Amino acid sequence: MMMNATESREETVRYVRLIFPLMTKHGIPITPKNYTTWYYYVSGRNKELQEAIDSITESNKPYTKETNEEIYQRFVVEKEENTLKGIRKKLQQTLLTVFGELKELSGQTEEYESTALENVEKLTDDMSIRDIRNILDEVIVATKKIRRFGEATQQRLKETTKTLHVMQKEFEHAKSELLQDFLTGVMNRKGFDETLEKLTNESTGNLCVLILDIDHFKKFNDMHGHIVGDEVLKFVAKNIRKNVKGKDIVSRIGGEEFAVILPETPLLGAATVAENIRASIARLKLERKGKTEILGMITVSIGVAQYRQGEPLKDFVGRADQALYSAKNTGRNRVAAESMISNRVE
Repeated sequence: MMMNATESREETVRYVRLIFPLMTKHGIPITPKNYTTWYYYVSGRNKELQEAIDSITESNKPYTKETNEEIYQRFVVEKEENTLKGIRKKLQQTLLTVFGELKELSGQTEEYESTALENVEKLTDDMSIRDIRNILDEVIVATKKIRRFGEATQQRLKETTKTLHVMQKEFEHAKSELLQDFLTGVMNRKGFDETLEKLTNESTGNLCVLILDIDHFKKFNDMHGHIVGDEVLKFVAKNIRKNVKGKDIVSRIGGEEFAVILPETPLLGAATVAENIRASIARLKLERKGKTEILGMITVSIGVAQYRQGEPLKDFVGRADQALYSAKNTGRNRVAAESMISNRVE
């Protein structure tokens, strides 16, 4: 089970106030992965994880970064993967049941056909009324039998269909949680990688990616605290979403780094989308909720690249990263497209 992006602000604040002191106490670096582990611990959403951490800390054993990684892999990653495995196994069993039903129905149908053919061959012009009556009775019995079997099979298949619909919903929910960033509600790095790979395999051109980084985020975080920092991440994700549409996909791929996949969009169009995102975020002032205190402005730098048919994903994303570094190195709060970089090099 992943974190709920729709939790109330009060819950988020309460969890953060518990999480960071615990992570600091054990010397655990504050990364999205480590935060996820301790989120599950303080929220009580993963009892097995909670018990495992309690067992270690209560025994006075050192709780190291390596311990945290082991806990994360065992009780977060493996648990989520097992959820999908369970759905796959259930689907396999259901399909085998359906196959068995259809195979049995096929056998009953063949038996009925055989009975019908035998009786057709018995029908002659000189048959007595009794013989005709016997054939008629036999066919009626066979017909009733296959009808009853067919009705029972049909009912079982209806129930199977309902089961498959429930499983479909379970799968979509589990998949959504696996690919969703716990804090912002946008797609996570795993979702970004899988989606980009799928789209590059299908692409015939005009596929672009934006890599976006919040300027001076660490400094802002240190100044105002992690609670405000989390709100900034949500704020940025929300504003990116406002400036994309249709098939465009927003992801959080690192601490303060986001990505936008733009299918069916040429480089110039992607640069325009990037500029709209940059300008939208830059013109807004952040205020502390419930107070008149102005926290300042948030700006972002964005790199833009277009997919080249057949190239490895790392090269595609790497060019967007290079463009991002160019935007950072030339003053921040700006957009740089790969064509701008190559022109400067030439």
